[in-house]
Amino acid sequence: MMDYSDKLSLRKQKILQALVEEYIATGEPVSSGEIKTKYINDISSATIRSELAALEEMGYLIQPHVASGRIPSAKAYRMYCDIFVHKKPLTIKEKQTINSYFENKIVQMEDIVKQTAKIISDVTNYTSVIVINDVSKVKIREIKLVDIGFNEALVIVITDSGVLRDKTIALPENMEEGYLGTATNIINNIFKGKSVDEIEIPDELIDSEMDTFKELVDKLVDVISSYMEDDKKVFMEGELKILDYPECNDIDKAKNFLSIVNEKDNLVKLIENNDDIEFNVKIGNEQGGLENSAIVTAKYKINGKEVGQVGVIGPERMDYNKVVSVLNYMSKAVDEVIQHKVNRPKELIDENKD
Repeated sequence: MMDYSDKLSLRKQKILQALVEEYIATGEPVSSGEIKTKYINDISSATIRSELAALEEMGYLIQPHVASGRIPSAKAYRMYCDIFVHKKPLTIKEKQTINSYFENKIVQMEDIVKQTAKIISDVTNYTSVIVINDVSKVKIREIKLVDIGFNEALVIVITDSGVLRDKTIALPENMEEGYLGTATNIINNIFKGKSVDEIEIPDELIDSEMDTFKELVDKLVDVISSYMEDDKKVFMEGELKILDYPECNDIDKAKNFLSIVNEKDNLVKLIENNDDIEFNVKIGNEQGGLENSAIVTAKYKINGKEVGQVGVIGPERMDYNKVVSVLNYMSKAVDEVIQHKVNRPKELIDENKD
């Protein structure tokens, strides 16, 4: 983070913070009178005007029209994000709204990711993007086989990233008592600790005593191998929400935005966050960002394991504090959903019967 202490006095920082937050809220140029009335009543209007002029001279502010108020530049947003953006607790209502989305019957990783992208977009009113890494390297933690009757079993695959896949498979007819329990033990002995791309069952593993389970094991190999992806998967929600903001709904800007976000490779590059910091913010063209836009990115983790990146794209006057807070809360909410589903297989059974 850049050190602004030698360039901006605390008073200038305070005034700039007030102007940025007012512009984020209204989208209208901000006057010295508004800053004094709403934010800093212990400084005279004349002093505020003088400081605003100095900030404009330093490149932090822009005055769109003579005699109008000022708006922040990309440089101002960068300073604001570096100093004043923090994870703040969401309101009870915001938490309830987010939690209500997860009441739907979602189990598989792809369902959870899609729902997460939708929630983030709906709650922030910006475009959300989630990029999921190649999952072939995740390791299998446990496989559960649950008898749901009618010679069928629900297969639940749990990995070290908390990702799960459920699928119903057919069981052999006239199974002997204890068949499923024995099969579960055998399957876990074969698969536990292996990564998805290591799943291959040589014939020698299926000895004469295990012939009864070979068909079932083969079906499990098919289920697990379906995890394999040749490339990263991208999920996007709310791509047109950028047009809700007057400064972004110019036809040329809109066309440029849509042409970029509709290309998978472009989205991956925009959202990639190789830094160790928890949240990364790109303002405008910084680090290959988008002109007149801002992008907040974070690691997408499940059970503490990074499985991809999540990003929020909006106008430069994005509500950064809210976006960071939503992304922070979502990481916890997703983990709770995963753990709830893993530990309550009966719900998985009921969902598959619907």
